[in-house]
This record gives sequence, C-alpha cells and structure tokens, in this order.
Amino acid sequence: MSRKGSLLALRDRSPAPSLATAEPEKAALPASSNGVGPSPVAPSRQGKKAMTGYFSPEMSFAMHMTARKHGMSLQDAMAESFNDWLRKMGESPVGK
Repeated sequence: MSRKGSLLALRDRSPAPSLATAEPEKAALPASSNGVGPSPVAPSRQGKKAMTGYFSPEMSFAMHMTARKHGMSLQDAMAESFNDWLRKMGESPVGK
C-alpha cells in the first residue's frame, strides 16, 4: 500500500506565483460565473445576453431541422422568431 505525502514535505517548496505576478493579459480576463477561474468570452457572444427555455423534444427537433433546411443557425432562427413575435405584440423588432 502506498503512503500519501506529508504536508510537512511541502513546507520547503517555493510558493506558487500569485495573481499579482501573473501575466497581465491572463489577470485581466473576466472571472467565470462559478468563480473558479477565468472564462474568456467568445467574440460572437460579447455584448449579448443568453436567453434559455425548455421545449419538447419535438419542438427542438423541428426548430433545428427547419433552421438547417433554410441554411440558418438555431440562434438566427430564434432571433427571427422573437422579432416576429415583437411585431405581433406591437413592439419594434430589435435584431439579433
């Protein structure tokens, strides 16, 4: 059976570098939502906010297939749907 190392063996090791001595571009990244580490944001997501919903498997499949059939991403199809709904409700469409 192997034996785990002792915490006393770690006392002579040099300390890990702090955030202050880390590279500036890495320290400047935004923190992730769970606080564990940096979470870079994709350029396509900058300035945007996620909206989620739960739909039946049939609705999900139909939306994915129809979007693909028309050469669109699901996100673009949803944006078009939301804009159509806004028009129906008497609001101005806002784009993607």
